[in-house]
Amino acid sequence: MWSNEVSHNEGEWIRATERKFSNLANMGSISITAEDVYSITRRLHNWKSPGPDGIHNFWLKWITSSHVRLAAHIQEAIECCELPRLLTTGITHLLYKNGNTTEPKNYRPITCLSTVYKLITAILNNKIYKHLENNNILSTAQNGCRKGSRDCKELLLIDTAICRQVFRNRKNMSAAWVDYNKAYDSVPHSWLKRVLEIYKIDDKICKFLSKLMGQWNTILNLPGKWQSSSIDSINIKRGIFQGDSLSPTWFCLALNPLSTVIEESGLGFRFRKENSPISHLLYMDDLKLFTSKESDLLLLLKLTHSFNNDIRMEFGIDKCAVINVNRGKIKDCNNFAITDDLHFSSLSETETYKYLGMAEALGINDKNIKENSKVKFMSRLKKVIKSHLSGGNKIRAYNSWVIPSLLYTFGITRWSQTELDDLDRRVRTLMTTHRMHHPRSSVMRLYLPRKDGGRGLLNIKNLHNREVYNLRDYFIKKKDTSRIHSDVVINDKSLTPLNMSAKDWQRPHTMTIDERKKVWNDKQLHGRFFKTLTNPCVDMVASVHWLQFGDLFAETEGFICAIQDEVIKTNNYRRCILKDGAVDICRACRHPGESLRHVISGCSALSNSEYLHRHNLVARILHQELALKYGLVDRKLPYYKYLPEAVLENDRTRLYWDRAIITDRTILANKPDIVLMDRAQSRIFLVDITIPYDENLVKAETDKVTKYLDLAHEVTDMWGGLPAEIIPVVVSANGLIPVSLSGHLRRLGLRDGPLQAQMQKAVLLDTARIVRRFLSLSP
Repeated sequence: MWSNEVSHNEGEWIRATERKFSNLANMGSISITAEDVYSITRRLHNWKSPGPDGIHNFWLKWITSSHVRLAAHIQEAIECCELPRLLTTGITHLLYKNGNTTEPKNYRPITCLSTVYKLITAILNNKIYKHLENNNILSTAQNGCRKGSRDCKELLLIDTAICRQVFRNRKNMSAAWVDYNKAYDSVPHSWLKRVLEIYKIDDKICKFLSKLMGQWNTILNLPGKWQSSSIDSINIKRGIFQGDSLSPTWFCLALNPLSTVIEESGLGFRFRKENSPISHLLYMDDLKLFTSKESDLLLLLKLTHSFNNDIRMEFGIDKCAVINVNRGKIKDCNNFAITDDLHFSSLSETETYKYLGMAEALGINDKNIKENSKVKFMSRLKKVIKSHLSGGNKIRAYNSWVIPSLLYTFGITRWSQTELDDLDRRVRTLMTTHRMHHPRSSVMRLYLPRKDGGRGLLNIKNLHNREVYNLRDYFIKKKDTSRIHSDVVINDKSLTPLNMSAKDWQRPHTMTIDERKKVWNDKQLHGRFFKTLTNPCVDMVASVHWLQFGDLFAETEGFICAIQDEVIKTNNYRRCILKDGAVDICRACRHPGESLRHVISGCSALSNSEYLHRHNLVARILHQELALKYGLVDRKLPYYKYLPEAVLENDRTRLYWDRAIITDRTILANKPDIVLMDRAQSRIFLVDITIPYDENLVKAETDKVTKYLDLAHEVTDMWGGLPAEIIPVVVSANGLIPVSLSGHLRRLGLRDGPLQAQMQKAVLLDTARIVRRFLSLSP
């Protein structure tokens, strides 16, 4: 098809369209600037697959110094109507869909174009679209490339309003779903050029695009099998070169005269006699025609057929259908004849047609759509939860892959608040079953962003309510500029889920992030961690690093959150919260008060074993970083395998590990965790680590400084007057990081970000281990 060149016919409707737009102002000449280049490149994905030029978007995006030169070259190319053949060559990857592998129709062609070519056409698209928008050229029925529109949902809501009114008021209606066979690939180049002339696109752009069309060619690639060479490339002599920003706009422009022809027929469906007719809806090449009677539908289909013949496009007969409704009921009839050799199938009462992703007949069957969406949603959810992804990536997969299976139905089908709450509950239940979420952990925290200390899960009810409001608000604002939207808003008396004509409509409640934070903060038990996390003395960004960028197992992440929420089943929790009559005695030290705070940082029976092990893990991380920095060790080991030596020394540095310092006078606190003597800086650093409970972060740091003041003075006197500095390293048992820690680590000459993250992870994992071991003890 690509290599078979065809030309359009100059039908009477083309001359009529040309006369209609004869007074249209010519598009002004264009000037390409560095700002144009920047506005396009800043939105590009960094590492999207490049075409034959091999240039990734990253380089054009971030090497901004090249933008002035690029703009000048693009301007020159347009002026001279010349572009290297490499830039107009694509690589078409044939992706297998299903069926017989030897049939070409069972492959989907995806073309990767040169990055520079896509940049040029994206800039031209912005210039052309501005001309189309300023002169109101695109039909309001075409929603395929309209900026700021609600895409398919907008058309589905208009379609739903029409069909529901027909059913409710027992009206007559005839409609047709029209599909094109290889629409993008069959548009003649002659028509693409002609349509630019009709709509007064700048002459230089027309000549430039005409030159590019003559150079279009592509190399076929069957992944894993073969790739044709540049010598065997296929010249694109028919159809639009797909894969850039301009092609959708250009295609919509090529079909725009069809909307003009249909609208000028005066046929269509009216909500009321005083309303204007709605004749068709168009999303790219997905066309739906509406009329009040069969004879009118036949006329519209004949007009469409004539248009197709003139621009050499063909109906995809297998995917075209007609529905006839008599007094609100679907009328069974034989195939609908347009010409002697062209027939569309007619839908019966039991049949449906998939239009813009929704199965419909006389409107959308909400019940079936919702059930199918739920099945797909739960299937995807189970796949994600059972996968081997990390906890954070499971949440991201849920948000980006599971949720969209429902999202498209929001605003189109009717969901009750109870149904939405039930779906959210089923998600939490499944997470609890797979130990991703403790049944008594904070629900508010689950739906907060990870940067705020939450788990980042999207709330289904919130998404639905926000989408319903946004769609309704869009239609109400649009009614002042669009007759179709105005008619839909006026007549939508519960025809759609938006109920747009209602004056007393109440917006469904959508919980904001601040509202969720307030609920979390106000909780007597859950709120303790949030209050500490938002304390000015706590570095919140560093404290939630493990949630944003960590790679913990989902079960571990859920368990750590349960510890932070203090919902672990200790004896104190059983007595005060569950009230099951448990005796509140610590099972390890036998002292009263087995709270979670006691378990993770206050039990005397665990201090010399479990707490010391956790403390030493952090100390090892810090010791190894210092040893690597000063060249005292050769290679880095995992922190849990690293065993520090008591003394490491070279000609520049001496590093002590857990070694008592003998002083002239007796000092009880004479054994800091790490002592660093840096002869090059003429400094001594006394480093001591502590893992307190969350609320004691500031106090623990102050205590460490006070504790080693005497030792610092003695060391200065003993070791040649070198000034000694006390470096307290404090990380809470729940992984909270004080604001001061970053400065202390930088004072040691270490990278604070990665080191804080590693220490935090070590503390959190060992806190979880301590709690698990503790719970295994007999009460």
